Amino acid sequence: MRHQDPSGAAGPTPALSRRAVVAGSLAAASVPLLGGGPAWAAASPATSLLAPADPVIDPALEIGPPGPVEPLPNLSAIPARDMPRLAPRAASTPGAGRVGGPTRRYAGAASVPFQFRYDDFEIRELPIGIEPYHMTSPVPLVDPGVHDSTGVRMVRLGGRLYDHPVAQAQYGLHLMEAHRITGNLTYLDRAKRQAQRLIDRRTLRSGAWFYPYPFDHRLHGGPDLYPAPWYSMMAQGQALSLFTRLYQRTGETKWKGAADATFASYLLPAAAGQPWGVYVVDGLLWLEEYPHPKAVRGDRTYNGHMFSAYGLYDYWVLTRNADAKLMLQGAITTYRDVWEKTRVRHWRSRYCLTHGIDAGQYHSTHMFQFVQQYAITGDTYLAQLADLWYTDYPPYGVKGNIRFSSGTHTAYKFNSAGTVTARTKMTLARASAAPSGDRVKIMRQTGIWYAITAGTLAGYYVQEYSPYRYQVGICAGFGYKLHRPGTIAVDAPPAYSIDAAGLMKSVPTTYRVGDAVAIDGRSVLNGREHVRLVEGPYAGRWLGFGAVIRR
Repeated sequence: MRHQDPSGAAGPTPALSRRAVVAGSLAAASVPLLGGGPAWAAASPATSLLAPADPVIDPALEIGPPGPVEPLPNLSAIPARDMPRLAPRAASTPGAGRVGGPTRRYAGAASVPFQFRYDDFEIRELPIGIEPYHMTSPVPLVDPGVHDSTGVRMVRLGGRLYDHPVAQAQYGLHLMEAHRITGNLTYLDRAKRQAQRLIDRRTLRSGAWFYPYPFDHRLHGGPDLYPAPWYSMMAQGQALSLFTRLYQRTGETKWKGAADATFASYLLPAAAGQPWGVYVVDGLLWLEEYPHPKAVRGDRTYNGHMFSAYGLYDYWVLTRNADAKLMLQGAITTYRDVWEKTRVRHWRSRYCLTHGIDAGQYHSTHMFQFVQQYAITGDTYLAQLADLWYTDYPPYGVKGNIRFSSGTHTAYKFNSAGTVTARTKMTLARASAAPSGDRVKIMRQTGIWYAITAGTLAGYYVQEYSPYRYQVGICAGFGYKLHRPGTIAVDAPPAYSIDAAGLMKSVPTTYRVGDAVAIDGRSVLNGREHVRLVEGPYAGRWLGFGAVIRR
């Protein structure tokens, strides 16, 4: 029977049975809407809707572009010997703006010149596979990015090359991962060059090393000018991670000395007109990505704060330094306790607290940072926040083939405010398919939308509406890094497998309401959300999202 599309761009999506989802798996008898499959890959993607106006997120695209969406890892990247010590812990209790509670403390020590709230999170050394900056494939040996004649990462502004501390530290970390994966010493040598450039350009304050930006910068493209030199705790943190890992990899003491001098920058109080980056706002510790060079104020950038904290984590793994642990606990407390100020319900989160601008692609970065903190601490509250971010707005960069059932389908174009500017209808005599360049939400519209990039509907958006329109197979995969505890919500839920063609098969389970299970990720299978079981007789199979209560 043909499907008749519900009318209206904001029309409700009807509830569908699990049987209907399986029945809607991609059938062999489907025909492309227009043209052959290989041509789709070369098609220009439809423009993504970002906000009422696209956010201006400067050289944080400016100084740290969001990385690609992490692939859902293979089942359990955690060695069996590490499972007991990495077991999840009970959820902490957030206390934004409040002091008190059984685990809440007020930090302050002679060597840490700040007073800030922190929770006494357990900090665990993570195995390879779930640590910060882990990669599964190497960067190209021939660098496609902007670099100078020595292979050091640079940026080009106004036709001129400039050193860029975050770009150099990030590239160095990627090269370290490429060396770990391949064993090719060229990667390690190039990582050392990035680190040496940071050292050669360092600025000193009270013996601590800072890494200056040599170009003027207007924060978020606005009137707030940061004249060179200016500094960033994101650069400090990623340089700290790079130096620490170089010492661990090579045993060369120069890198340990560089790590010690960089960590010292975390222990200096804020001072206008001097290099600085750490301060306390409303009792919470901030590692400031954009400390103003002339005044003690900043952006309170959510993602940059946590990238800086990863440097504290790496340094603690190497040294077990108590001050590094204390400040890491404070940084995680801040990230957790300001989530309500950062969140935008049913939309992308805010990039920073000072200006509250749209995070754009950094919404996904925030999501993955919550998961990384969950791995470091085992605190399930942080995993719950990652789930909340995922529900508010899907991971960016999801592409794939969209299956259309037979029947009538309506496609739309929107302006930046989410108002429909064009629509078209298409009736299919049999199932068909077309490529999508993105899977997004649209301002003031309900549901999830695919940006069609080729064929009859190229340049239009269609709403996800399984089993009538959906991305074939597994998409929007999101791993929790640690096993995640959960309980079964319905009796005998079916467990699914799915192949590359989107064919889903189910087996009955013996679960009963209240049974404990462990999951390691969530994904969308043929347009419906599922979670993946990681232990027990059904490990590797998927349960419907509503079948498990996640803790």
